[in-house]
Amino acid sequence: MLLTVVAPAVLVAAVIAALVLAFYDGGSSGQAASPPGQLASPVTPSAVDGDPAPQRVVLARAGQVAVVLPVARRQVTAVLFHAVAEPGAITMTPSSAVPHAVAADDGGEPGTSGVDVGAPAGATVYSPVDGVVTAVVPHRIAGRPEGLEIIITPSDVPDAAVRVSHIEPGPDGIVPQVGTSVGAGRTVIGRVRDLSRVATFDIARYTNDAGNNVQVDLLRQPTGPGN
Repeated sequence: MLLTVVAPAVLVAAVIAALVLAFYDGGSSGQAASPPGQLASPVTPSAVDGDPAPQRVVLARAGQVAVVLPVARRQVTAVLFHAVAEPGAITMTPSSAVPHAVAADDGGEPGTSGVDVGAPAGATVYSPVDGVVTAVVPHRIAGRPEGLEIIITPSDVPDAAVRVSHIEPGPDGIVPQVGTSVGAGRTVIGRVRDLSRVATFDIARYTNDAGNNVQVDLLRQPTGPGN
């Protein structure tokens, strides 16, 4: 077995060189701009620990309905708007304050009635709107229950419904009950469910992970479980 001993002077020089390289690699001025639709990818697992309540950052609007980021901004890996293939889908206007991409529907036209907000599995999910919970049902993928869908009627807009999916109960196991009032960016409604083993997501094209996300759809009332 060959044992190499590093002389003290050489070791000190190596440490100094490593510190200099780390400084330049970590400096924000030297980082390349993120591609469109990407906010912070990848998000390290430590970003989930002790995640703070998100700032009230408006993600999109539709008339009187303001949809805010449902997770803390530092946990967002990407934002992808898309069409919702349902007759009651309502088009949202994305906010320029949040970098995002827009996917084309089956007809090649861009759609913005739904939005996937990428975030690591386990991240705390907050209500994206002010309103009242009107339904809590299983979310199904290929007929199998995979987490929850929570449907919220926005304040002062009784003919609209905001459907939040790809989530599961939080660490305390508490799920909002029907009739509960929720505040945008303030009320915890669950956490991001890891669906990477059962589904693939278009948003993964914009992230460096499996594409786990919170899906938020805006629909006309009445509404029910998604597909």
